[in-house]
Amino acid sequence: MPYGQAKEILDYARVYHRRVGEFYQQLKDKNESARVKMLLDYLVRHKAHLDKALGDFEDETKSKALEAWYQHSQEQCLFAPLDAAQYSADMTVEEVLALGATLDSCLLASYKGMVDTASTPECREIFENLLLMEEQEKHKLARIALEIDNM
Repeated sequence: MPYGQAKEILDYARVYHRRVGEFYQQLKDKNESARVKMLLDYLVRHKAHLDKALGDFEDETKSKALEAWYQHSQEQCLFAPLDAAQYSADMTVEEVLALGATLDSCLLASYKGMVDTASTPECREIFENLLLMEEQEKHKLARIALEIDNM
């Protein structure tokens, strides 16, 4: 099992949001559907917002909890599926949502792993809050996608 600091998960999450945002931009640039473009545009802005929010959170958190060491068999999220050329220019809203859910599942698994293996209650609380935030964002995305699909 690898060892590391809790802060490394936050750093990883920021990289994740940036890379996925870039991927969504590539999909948007090649997609032909106005509805899908609208959803992908939202996703690009959303990922940039989450990256910034995590950076702000890290800057504002004066807690030693982020420096806590953990032993965690972190699921390695591979960015192999982030090749926009592999995806059709006529993806549907449902396909974009399914792809997003697949990509986000790894980050959620990392947060859950930190909650389960946190070395301090303060560290556990931080990752419980981040997990809750990601789950709320997942539900928000589903509502927005439904609205876009019904337009």
